Amino acid sequence: MRKNVMGVAALALALCLLLAACGGQGASPSEAPPEDLPPEETAPVPSGFPELEETEWEAVSIDAEDYGIVQDPIGDPAVYGGAASLSLGKLIACSLSSDGAAAENLSDELRKRFLEAPHTLLAYLVLMGDQRMDYWDQPLASEVICRHIASADAAWYEGSEEFARTLSSCRERYPSGRIAELLDVMEQEHAASMERNHGQSE
Repeated sequence: MRKNVMGVAALALALCLLLAACGGQGASPSEAPPEDLPPEETAPVPSGFPELEETEWEAVSIDAEDYGIVQDPIGDPAVYGGAASLSLGKLIACSLSSDGAAAENLSDELRKRFLEAPHTLLAYLVLMGDQRMDYWDQPLASEVICRHIASADAAWYEGSEEFARTLSSCRERYPSGRIAELLDVMEQEHAASMERNHGQSE
């Protein structure tokens, strides 16, 4: 079963990293937090973050049903307005519940979001905490998303320079901690996917 968990420590870390990445001024419009988290998934903001009282990032869910999507697996994302129209939370939940062409479309959009707003996406993945997928060895959902992003870039863009630059920049900003671990997963999957799809070793 998937676990919906809110970690206060993870929240504090993610929000601090996000504020630091944005120069302490809050996220830019392109990095705005999702607006459709289900009300039952929210919780009070910890003290020390008065400027974030209106955020809905206190807890996140990976269950598509929490976003009003009951189809399993997720089919054509156009039914829900198209991948590009989905909030980050809904996009991630749909990606974790999709397969086939729908999965490819959603993974490609996740890659685009990572390139456009890497700090926002990484902070959101930290907030996902230890929620796990309900198949095979129950991998961490946040790490599954990292693999989707890396595989999309390696398989369809042959290892783009933009992806390499973004990953390198994030490495410099987050040399340790949970985000560094997520970047490890992304980097390892990217190398493996390059080998699988193009016979290239990074």
